[in-house]
Amino acid sequence: MYAEAWDLESSQGKDVFAREGNKAALTESFQDKAEFLTHVPRLIIENNIHGVDIDPRAAQVAGLSLWQRAHNSWQQAGIKPQFRPKILKSNIVCAEPMPGEKELLQEFTSQLKPTVLGQLVEVIFEKMELAGEAGTLLKIEKEIADAIAGAKAVWQQQNQALSQFPDLAKVAKQRGEIEFDVSDIDDERFWQQAEQKIFDALIEYASSASAQKQLFAADAAKGFAFIELCRKRFDVVLMNPPFGEFSKNWKTQSKNEYPNSFNDILAAFVDRGIDLQHRKGRLGAITSRTCFYLTSFKKWRENIALGAAKPELMADLGNGVMDAAMVEAAAYVLEKQ
Repeated sequence: MYAEAWDLESSQGKDVFAREGNKAALTESFQDKAEFLTHVPRLIIENNIHGVDIDPRAAQVAGLSLWQRAHNSWQQAGIKPQFRPKILKSNIVCAEPMPGEKELLQEFTSQLKPTVLGQLVEVIFEKMELAGEAGTLLKIEKEIADAIAGAKAVWQQQNQALSQFPDLAKVAKQRGEIEFDVSDIDDERFWQQAEQKIFDALIEYASSASAQKQLFAADAAKGFAFIELCRKRFDVVLMNPPFGEFSKNWKTQSKNEYPNSFNDILAAFVDRGIDLQHRKGRLGAITSRTCFYLTSFKKWRENIALGAAKPELMADLGNGVMDAAMVEAAAYVLEKQ
């Protein structure tokens, strides 16, 4: 695909592809096609492959596996190690709670202006406590959007109250009825940029903090990498999700977040996988086959597997497929509608 992109740019001009931001054309970024193709393994890892696990060791193994795959490609192409591009980052992340003591977090957020920005960061840290259990089932991008919407509603109500009844907002705040402090916001534009400001604030903190704080900021950035991944939408989602009941901590929330699939973790993962895709994206999964015939999965089949998506391929595999797991398996591909 990268090679085809180079050829299309060369024949039809650098504007043949739409680009986000100020990204340069491929033909402007590299001296020639040979140099460009040398960088393709790096570009794939840095731009195209994303992954999440709740086990940091699994994430490390996946990252190492991709690194080895890239070097195998370079070896097959006859590129010597000293001439191979450095892979600067991958998009394999671990879903885990935000780290750091409460005092460190409050010291971090107390520096953020306007005040509500620090409060929003604290809300995100709190929501991320379930990331280690829920992984990508935690709709953290929705939690962020809801928190921003809630703060904006407070701001709108406070502005209206101040204009009509100057003392009303003050009294309500004293009673604890106003959760967010929006007193230092006077511009609608803040709300349009609030989500990005949360990420920018963390980057700024990481670059200016002392050595001790930098350790915390770097760890926190890992959590934000998970959030950033959840904000993206994908063409292909592949999974071998766990199955069974949710943990006690997540049972109640799963009914709210996954009304069609809270009966089983595997059903919720397929539901979430489709949610994370572009239209016409494809989801590939190998799971227990029970989701296709048990009555407890009826809503999932009707509204997700045959509603939000449609089956493209399905293989009923039976026993002995997933190592030593005592489960009858099915492998299938669903296309998002």
